[in-house]
Amino acid sequence: IMRITNLEIHNFRGINSCNIDFPFESRVICLIGAGDSTKSTILKAIEWILWPTWNLVTCDNDFYNGNTKEPIIIRGTFTEISESLLTEDKFGLYLRRSGVELKPDTDDEPIDNFPICLTIELIIDASLEPKWTVVCNRKEPKPISNVDRRVIKTGFVGGNCSKDMVWGKNSVLQKYANSKDTLHEAYTTALREAINNTNLHSLDEVSSTIVEVGKQYGVGFNSDLKSKIMMQNGSFSSTVGIFEGSIPLSQRGTGSQKLLSIGLNIQSFSGSTLLLIDEIETGLEPYRLKSLIAELRATHKDVGQVIFTTHSPVAVTECSIQELIVIDYKAGVTAAHTLFSDDTENNSNFQAELRRNAEAFLSRKIIVCEGSTEIGFVRAFDKFLHKTQKCRMAHKGITTADGHGETTFKCAERLQKCGYKVCIIMDSDKDSENETKKHFRDLGIPVFDWDIPNAFEEQIFFDVPTEVAIKLLNLAKEKANGTSICDKLKNEGIICFVNDNDDISISELKAEEQIKIGKVAKHKKSEWYKRIDLGEKLGDIVFEYWDTIDTNSKLKKTVNELSTWVMKND
Repeated sequence: IMRITNLEIHNFRGINSCNIDFPFESRVICLIGAGDSTKSTILKAIEWILWPTWNLVTCDNDFYNGNTKEPIIIRGTFTEISESLLTEDKFGLYLRRSGVELKPDTDDEPIDNFPICLTIELIIDASLEPKWTVVCNRKEPKPISNVDRRVIKTGFVGGNCSKDMVWGKNSVLQKYANSKDTLHEAYTTALREAINNTNLHSLDEVSSTIVEVGKQYGVGFNSDLKSKIMMQNGSFSSTVGIFEGSIPLSQRGTGSQKLLSIGLNIQSFSGSTLLLIDEIETGLEPYRLKSLIAELRATHKDVGQVIFTTHSPVAVTECSIQELIVIDYKAGVTAAHTLFSDDTENNSNFQAELRRNAEAFLSRKIIVCEGSTEIGFVRAFDKFLHKTQKCRMAHKGITTADGHGETTFKCAERLQKCGYKVCIIMDSDKDSENETKKHFRDLGIPVFDWDIPNAFEEQIFFDVPTEVAIKLLNLAKEKANGTSICDKLKNEGIICFVNDNDDISISELKAEEQIKIGKVAKHKKSEWYKRIDLGEKLGDIVFEYWDTIDTNSKLKKTVNELSTWVMKND
């Protein structure tokens, strides 16, 4: 059974140091982060702690930077401990108080009404001989055998799911039956008799389980399942696989094999498995991926634990912020962060953004936009960047997120604490925000804004020439007709005309008139561009006429500063 609550890693593969606390809020945990952030290594470390046999194949490349002078140290702390490990002759005297650091002279003695835990340590030195022990702050480490490690019911599903479709040492099928004697007899018989006469009925008891798992996870079968010897070309060596009629299950698609492997791992321990899944989306269509995550949540509602990695926005969208851990990696140090906090408003906004824009949380750098108009404008800026510098924001691992107006600062701060590189693009029409902007810039979060007291629309209309302003006014007709737009401008003393085609034209604008148009554009009764698509179209017009805009204008200076931030290599 057992559930991991903390993982500590030193000198293992790409990780020099790492310490992760896994949340109690959910038994289903999704690790996200940019590529090469060591998510897969974290799962491998957990698998190694609980390795079910005495022989673990290791090499010098498993050490961080190949440095064998420093040992690999992996520690996992577990709760919900199996009763068979709690006796005094086992590890009952090594129980620790949850949440206490593993450190000499630190009291970790269990106390009443406080969660208890057990910590397993794996050390591999230059000899490449792994040593597993149970450790605490009060006693010398005590070895834990592979038999006792198997009590912690663990399943690992990675890229090689086909191994679980045949009987073998590392196959999940071994959890259902010990095939050693049966296979030995089958091989001997196969060498003496025709393969079709070989009797493997003792292995076929698992077939009904596979069929049931298939039903639960959406994998159907057209024929009865049975075990058959598969002779290999040029050799008398062979493998026993599960067949659907005459077709081995190992020839099924990657997605179907993955679903069967996951289901068999769960069923093998009645759902109480600590299940590790690397890149859960591999081979699965979105609808199957959504169904799988829902099934994992259902089967592990009260027992067991699932930890999976993903690069899929579909998988992220299916998760709650309590289930997400953001993995941040810098120069050998892996850190883990949670988006969930004590701020309920921020939690609500993040959850909404997960549903609407999951891609943002899979990036390295995020432009937090005050609203939808800014998001659209940044999309247009991205196209302009590609046209002028042959680079897209995606090449730099950058995307946008909605700060939802007044919560923009809180959103950006939380994202930075989770390891993302963050900047903000927002209005300058609130005096109360000036000190906060300075504070955030001091924190290393750039704030790209406009001349005080301008909102985005006001700055745009103030800085663009009249011909561009006319195009922007005609764009506003997607939310209001030309006559109503002109009427509002005339109320501000601006001369405006509408022809028979409802096209708007205006005379050459003065500075004060440009400011007035911007105020009308942003007014709550107008909000001509308060949609992402309209913000993008507005940006397309601005960048089409970019060379006509004054170099010293605030609009141009701010966009150029944003461009510098985007192009910077962190």
